[in-house]
Amino acid sequence: MLSLAAEIISILAPPAILAVIGIVWAKKGPEYPIAFVTTLVMNVAMPGLLFSTLASSSIELSSLGRLAVAAFVVHIVFGVVATYLLKMMKKDWRLSIAYVVGNTGNLGLPVCYFAFGDDGLAYGMVFFAVQCVLLFSLGEAVLSGSASIKPALRSPILNAIWLGIVVRTFNLPVPDFIMESAVLVGQIGIPIMLITLGVSLAGLSVKSLPTTVVYSLVRLAIALFIGFGTAAAFGLDGVARGVLVIETAVPVAVFNYLLAVRHNRNSEEISGLILVTHIAAIVYLPLLLGVLIQ
Repeated sequence: MLSLAAEIISILAPPAILAVIGIVWAKKGPEYPIAFVTTLVMNVAMPGLLFSTLASSSIELSSLGRLAVAAFVVHIVFGVVATYLLKMMKKDWRLSIAYVVGNTGNLGLPVCYFAFGDDGLAYGMVFFAVQCVLLFSLGEAVLSGSASIKPALRSPILNAIWLGIVVRTFNLPVPDFIMESAVLVGQIGIPIMLITLGVSLAGLSVKSLPTTVVYSLVRLAIALFIGFGTAAAFGLDGVARGVLVIETAVPVAVFNYLLAVRHNRNSEEISGLILVTHIAAIVYLPLLLGVLIQ
């Protein structure tokens, strides 16, 4: 029991420490350039991390493919359930995007990496990739009211994903200096994402705490049910099962707040949901990891 607790602490302590650094920075330090850092991560660090990991992963492509299909099912089912519930409560059903899109990048990838190592990171990136494809195509279409796949086609992240998969599938030789450069820029991704997460959370607020807490708990229950159910339906076990459940259950992504502002949706509601789900994660993520890594 003590060894399990120590293992969970070793998994969650590094992400938590880096996020706290971000919170302290936001309160005490000079202005944090969130726009610049986000652009750097999305256009340079994350593509490098995705390409180098997928191109060199030892996991069978069929296993990665099965995880990708399972991740797709998770998002579709989650989206349908969230849309139905929001409509039933006579709320803006388009906010279902925020309920579905979890913090699979800034938080999910580090947790998967610290919990399951390189294999966990590879599976986590596949889940993250599926989410990016859906968010920048279907998600943007729902929030804006107009369909366009141009954002997805232009995304450096998605281009890095298919390039990494092509290299791995056909065993294409990659010059050492290119791979080492991709690894080097990718190494800044996880720590800087966690610090930025802390900075972002420090600037959020909750307008109606009791209601937001209820919505957050309902979201978590649905996420766990869908995550464990989909993993069982696809016969996933071990690292793949752990990653699917974790990535499905992570808190609401901070990026949803930016999308809500951009598309004139209820950004205050999303702000509260993001903050409460991240605070709740302090309690439920250790418990969830205790179940998954036994």
